[in-house]
Amino acid sequence: MGCAPTLTQASSPAQTAPARQALTIDFGDVQTKAELTVPRSSAALLPTVILIPGSGPEDMDATISSSDGLGKPVKLSSIFKTISDFAASSGFAVLRYNKHYVTGPGQFDAQKYYTKLDLKQMLADAENVLEAAKANPRVDAKHIYLYGWSEGSTVAAALVARHPEIAGLIVQGPVALSWRETFLFQIREAGMPYLRSLAADGKVTDATLMNVQAGSDGLVAKGILNYIGDPSAYQTGKIAINPLLDTNNNGALDLATELTPKILEGVVDTGFASFFGIYASGRALPTLLEAAPKLKLPVLILQGQFDSNVPEQGAQALEAALKAAGNTDATLKVYPGLGHSLGSSSSLIDDNFRPIAAAPLTDLVSWLRAHVRN
Repeated sequence: MGCAPTLTQASSPAQTAPARQALTIDFGDVQTKAELTVPRSSAALLPTVILIPGSGPEDMDATISSSDGLGKPVKLSSIFKTISDFAASSGFAVLRYNKHYVTGPGQFDAQKYYTKLDLKQMLADAENVLEAAKANPRVDAKHIYLYGWSEGSTVAAALVARHPEIAGLIVQGPVALSWRETFLFQIREAGMPYLRSLAADGKVTDATLMNVQAGSDGLVAKGILNYIGDPSAYQTGKIAINPLLDTNNNGALDLATELTPKILEGVVDTGFASFFGIYASGRALPTLLEAAPKLKLPVLILQGQFDSNVPEQGAQALEAALKAAGNTDATLKVYPGLGHSLGSSSSLIDDNFRPIAAAPLTDLVSWLRAHVRN
């Protein structure tokens, strides 16, 4: 890997505010905002981490918000900003960027985002970000690491396959299993248990769905609304059960007969032709298990025990697949009591994108330091 650059040692990341360099990156039909965060005291070439965002219209900070029950957004976390500040204060440069058609937290061109953007475009965007990093005078092009969160893990792995010069790959909550298995896990382990807790009589009505939305549990658990709610009602700002699932037309969905695992599998399969078509076969990028044989570089896997987006067993299978493919530098870190954002979570239902905990941050920096020295 050549001579390792000198790392700026920060006595405490909280005490050393990093410097920020605003950037603009050409994504073709849009110019997206980005930021390179660097240690304030260093003038040297810096080992650099590129943060690749997860699903949805994420801004460069990975700002995740929920609703306060009255329709007003409530910020839950912005973990990419936290990662950037921590890593920069520990001696690394970090580059993060707004996704295509996103201009800021909660600000994006919805029509273009949901009709034009797919994973292959996200890969092309990440390629442009990588080239911008290599051209930046603060970046040591021989020590660039990719950090992919969730959906972004597939983008990062695909980019690695194109660029063997990349020094290392970090994946947080990786999409290891198929997208179909992933969505069914979310429904089975978070969405349906939450729904059952609010439908004690075994019946799901419009009022039940309103309670789901207003509840205090996690975003993935509440995501059951995407599968059993009426899309036409959402367009008018209302919440109602999907009449197509109400087979006996009684205004309620029976948990035992109308929301069976087989029926929900059918909803998911139908979804690949509509609301999450970008994950359909032939359109999605390879999952991490599919990409594993090509990942010969150092890999760090960060996984929360109570991650309701992707199952822990997927991360375990990924580590095993990497080692089976001959990768001798694959490390899995599983964090008890943490969720998909690597923030605190007491269960899969409770996983609600809280701020990232200290342990994954320190593990990330320790891993980076070890690999820059190699």
